[in-house]
Amino acid sequence: MRMDRTSSAVGAAAIKGIIALAVVALPFHSRAQATSTVVFGLDPGQISAVDIGLDYAYVRANAPPAACGCFSMNGGGGNLVVNMPRGLSLVADLQTTHAHNINATPQSITVFDYLFGPRYSYRSASRFVPYAQVLLGGSNEFSNYAFVANTNAFAVSGGGGISRLLSRHFTWNIVEVDYVYSRLPNAVNDHQNDLRVTTGFAFRIGPR
Repeated sequence: MRMDRTSSAVGAAAIKGIIALAVVALPFHSRAQATSTVVFGLDPGQISAVDIGLDYAYVRANAPPAACGCFSMNGGGGNLVVNMPRGLSLVADLQTTHAHNINATPQSITVFDYLFGPRYSYRSASRFVPYAQVLLGGSNEFSNYAFVANTNAFAVSGGGGISRLLSRHFTWNIVEVDYVYSRLPNAVNDHQNDLRVTTGFAFRIGPR
């Protein structure tokens, strides 16, 4: 699972850019909402206190050592989003993806990512809600290759997406795109740079 230094630099720059945008945008949005009162609930104009989501995940991952190109992983998972005033939320995101016969080799991989952190959402009168987030945590890899049979490492992701309110209780997370960096071993440089795309639905919880 190898990427060159250029890819690593691009990924690091993406994370820094997302953080910079969040830092710049938050003060402006906070001022815009300073005079408004946030009401938690499920009625129009209110914000759900908690969202519980299930999703499908597609990952475009690095090539294995001594190989070139990339491979695809498929899977899914869930997330817990605790909403707060001024567009902020706390997110717990758990995803599991799998690939087998990678690049025509006998290798199979299952990766479990567990990530936590802040999300900023632009909430307005529209049913569409764009958001950006930066999450930190870890990545656990299971493989039939001995040196990565069961390894755990630091991971970080940055990205965002857009969701649409369907009803009082359901939201469709149309698409979320994240860059995921981890330090899982690969017998080359122990750097993984992956692109993850998810889509799914979330159940909204009051209070009413």
